[in-house]
Amino acid sequence: MHLFARTSVVATLLMVSLGLSFAGAQTPPATTSVGPGRVFCRGATACELDIGTPASLKYKIDPGSLGAVDKERLTKVCIPKATPCIATVTGTETNGGVKAASIKFYN
Repeated sequence: MHLFARTSVVATLLMVSLGLSFAGAQTPPATTSVGPGRVFCRGATACELDIGTPASLKYKIDPGSLGAVDKERLTKVCIPKATPCIATVTGTETNGGVKAASIKFYN
């Protein structure tokens, strides 16, 4: 009876240690850059970067992680009816597009 109790304790400890080693092995999402291209926002969270004329590649941009100055310029100045803003966005790729960490404006 004690043999089965010890075996189950050892098995449990082994499973926990394997689980912890696999949890530490997960890699963070890769950083990606998109652009340069025409970037515009229709709202505070609805931004898009188009590459090409006519646009052959389109990326949805999440400006939530940008600094206040970049976010304000992106959402107030770079609107569809204004002069186009040309930029490259760097961030992490998500299922819905790119979560912007930084943006470089060229104009």
